[in-house]
Amino acid sequence: MSTIVVVKKNNETVIAADTLTTYGNTKESAGYVVNHEKIYKYRGSFLGISGSASLGIAVQDFLSKTKKKISFQSVAEIFRFGLLLHKELKETYFLRADDEEDFETFRGDILIANSNGIFGLSAYRYVQQYTKFYANGSGSPYSLGAIFAVYETNKTAEELAVLGVKAGIEFDDGSGLPITSYKIK
Repeated sequence: MSTIVVVKKNNETVIAADTLTTYGNTKESAGYVVNHEKIYKYRGSFLGISGSASLGIAVQDFLSKTKKKISFQSVAEIFRFGLLLHKELKETYFLRADDEEDFETFRGDILIANSNGIFGLSAYRYVQQYTKFYANGSGSPYSLGAIFAVYETNKTAEELAVLGVKAGIEFDDGSGLPITSYKIK
């Protein structure tokens, strides 16, 4: 339950997210939770993580202690990170692997923004590089529609990203204020 958006326009990239955590029917808003961020900075890249709140903590922990060189500069490098992350989630963080799909999922998605572009790493480790914008989380359908409707106007990447998250917050009960955003030149 999240709304995470990344927008690239006019040599500027912005990643933005809501800050609400939900636990069943309980809403845990940023006013009550210190670690409410869904976007994490790692060596010049910003990672917006949707899915279980535990996934965000596990990714941060893994990145802080791994001795492997992790890079998010290309589709191939992000794919290799996804393979490594999935293995660690199962072996170290006790991810349950009871999917009935062809591939196991790590039950979340990661949007990545850096100077090389905007990327998406799906729960199945499928990686895409986007040209303009994308969104993840339960509020993403609203975000994508809102941004699409006004992308070609004179709005900046930051205005579009915030608009996308606001649309998710407005219509998705798993997303809430405040919004955090980060700009990459």
